[in-house]
Amino acid sequence: MGHISGKQCPMVLIIRLLLQLSSAVSAELTRSMSVNYSPQSIHDLEEYGSAKVNVTVQFPQAEFEADKIENYMLNVNSFHPETATADYNEHLKSEQFRLNGQFYETETVITINGNLLGKTAMRVRLVPASWNETSSFPLTNQESLKEAMKSEKSLLDVWVVRSAESRRLTVYFVISVVVLISMANVMMGCELDIDSVIATLKKPVAPAIGLFAQFIIMPLLSYLIAYAIFMPRGLYSMALGLFVTGCSPGGGASNFWTLLLDGNLNLSVTMTFISTICSLVMMPAWLYFLGHPFLQGFNSDAVIKVPYGKIASNLITLIVPLLVGIAIKKWKPEWAAKARKVMRPFVIFVMIFVVIFGSLTNLYMFRMLTGPALIGGLALPWCGFMFGCFTALLTKRKPEDVTAIAVETGIQNTGIAILLLKASFGQPDADIGSLIPVIVAAFTPGPLLLGAAVHLTFKWMRNRRQKSTDADSIEKQAVELIDASKLTEQQKLSLPNNPYESLLDTSTTTMN
Repeated sequence: MGHISGKQCPMVLIIRLLLQLSSAVSAELTRSMSVNYSPQSIHDLEEYGSAKVNVTVQFPQAEFEADKIENYMLNVNSFHPETATADYNEHLKSEQFRLNGQFYETETVITINGNLLGKTAMRVRLVPASWNETSSFPLTNQESLKEAMKSEKSLLDVWVVRSAESRRLTVYFVISVVVLISMANVMMGCELDIDSVIATLKKPVAPAIGLFAQFIIMPLLSYLIAYAIFMPRGLYSMALGLFVTGCSPGGGASNFWTLLLDGNLNLSVTMTFISTICSLVMMPAWLYFLGHPFLQGFNSDAVIKVPYGKIASNLITLIVPLLVGIAIKKWKPEWAAKARKVMRPFVIFVMIFVVIFGSLTNLYMFRMLTGPALIGGLALPWCGFMFGCFTALLTKRKPEDVTAIAVETGIQNTGIAILLLKASFGQPDADIGSLIPVIVAAFTPGPLLLGAAVHLTFKWMRNRRQKSTDADSIEKQAVELIDASKLTEQQKLSLPNNPYESLLDTSTTTMN
């Protein structure tokens, strides 16, 4: 029951003793009772809506008769009260329990209120009515989430989804993202120089390093971040969003940043093309091998299957425009030339559109911007840049290759991640998970802008120093030329190796 020591007020000691006794009795009741729900889970509760649940409580006959408790109270807890809570204020009398075989059982009804998009679970405990009605058993203080899930089999799984009107706005957003990404991929196809791609592939070491970083390092990195930040808190949908983002191919914006940072543009374009094609196989493969822990609820039976068919079909719809762009460049080069002029501004527009319009049509995201979500969304691209850079340096690549590989690794195609989440997975996983790629897209430019500022500053200083050196060299040559023109022919011949002969010849040639 705990150790009581120290000099304290006798009344305080008595109150503490009574509370511990009451806790021990209630804990004993919890161990012996069983709870059943009808329905067994709620996976379609809308925000600000409510649902009724029938609760059946059973006690072994011998224990119930031995306890001799006249009045009981149900204590209902939520793992995430911000997501959903339960209303129940009634007392249960021992007369309400009826003998059914070897068990005493009774039925009651609780009301589940949806508060915020997300997943949670309800756990019911039966306590003596003498327990303070305003008290509860906080789940986070009594035991960890993981231990509670292991020890409790009678959890009510509750998923809160967005309203029908809000989901309709999401459909419009998804359609617009599909159109924009398809257009961007057509332009990317027009941008591709197949000869340069083939030339780059003939020396496949750099593309192989980039592919390794893109589809080995990034998925594993996103998996570890998801497990470290989201899983211990029961944020399975956010973990799914981060993992899908980590498995996505490189984004088209990587070509723009590589160009800005004076990296190997041909390598960057080749890596983007290869990763987009390979994503057709790699994304479903990674979700098959490591995605299952993120597709669950608090109840072990609430597991979602990975929609491999939908993922593959959606990826095909994104890769086909890329092939269309390649065909346009081959058969209609004048069209491709016009497309290349607007390629980079259009990619920037798509990035801004995904972040701004996506946030406006999904305002729930602002209510879910918690510390873990921000940290996870920030860690993925920044760690991607770092690990991509280290991988390229360890393999002794040229500086321009290092830049291309680092940028390509850290920049994920968040548009594809959002599209796959929205179009392929059920709710609320799709809506909650989509928050993460939006955060990733928002945080990705940070280190790149800093790197670009440092790079351009050093480049400007280097050019300025070079111009100053060139000016000094020209001035020195001019002085030497003037001095040489004042010498007599005898003096010039007496000089070793005739150092001014070339200068005078240059001067004569220039004047002629």
